[in-house]
Amino acid sequence: MFDDVDAALMFHPGVYSWTRAPLTAQVQYRVAFHGRAAHPTGDPTEGIDALAALIELFNVLSALGRRLPEASHIQGIITEGGTATNIVPEYAQGLFGLRAATTSALDDLVGQVRAAADGVALATGTKAEVERATLRYDHFRDSTALSERFAEHLSREGIELTRPTPGVYLGSSDIGNVSTRVPAIHPFVAIMDDGSDHTPEFASAAASPRARAVVVAAAGALACTAADVLLNADLRDEAWAHHRAAAY
Repeated sequence: MFDDVDAALMFHPGVYSWTRAPLTAQVQYRVAFHGRAAHPTGDPTEGIDALAALIELFNVLSALGRRLPEASHIQGIITEGGTATNIVPEYAQGLFGLRAATTSALDDLVGQVRAAADGVALATGTKAEVERATLRYDHFRDSTALSERFAEHLSREGIELTRPTPGVYLGSSDIGNVSTRVPAIHPFVAIMDDGSDHTPEFASAAASPRARAVVVAAAGALACTAADVLLNADLRDEAWAHHRAAAY
């Protein structure tokens, strides 16, 4: 799809005005445990509790989370946990979201989750199944030459962008995957000053006069940056040289 594409340009409204988006790598995994059903009172020793195994995995991953590097974390929910209180659950399933600062760090984290599930299965007498549930998002690789050019164009509209605050991460996106193929930009431009996006307050801000002004200004800056890419061979060469050198 991206053969012969020179660059990918977008922006995201938010609560910060930053030249680039600090977006992490992300993927979701489904972990299931198979046990054996039994009556918990009448035949308790015959039951192998799949739900207990899943809960133990949450405990193990909680302990793991305390020593993960910056930007790495695991968030999980129980999606299936049994059908009746008088039956030892023979099947339980959880869905886990994994994030890490880089794609390679995410791959390491996936390996740790797999190892944890296998260890829990061994300890509880269950059988574990671990499978990827979503497309993996790679971490975002910013094209500095193009994001700086976008910032220059936007500044003419009175909106100044700064570099991201170290240690602050703003989620994940498939623009990360795109940025592995071509030079890409994903700046943030604030439409409100406090709070967070993906909230009712942000939805209200998105309908404000300020948001409309930001969209018009950012669209113009994107168009000007696209024109620069098309008309300026030196800029294209610089963007691609950085893209190839930063492949990681």
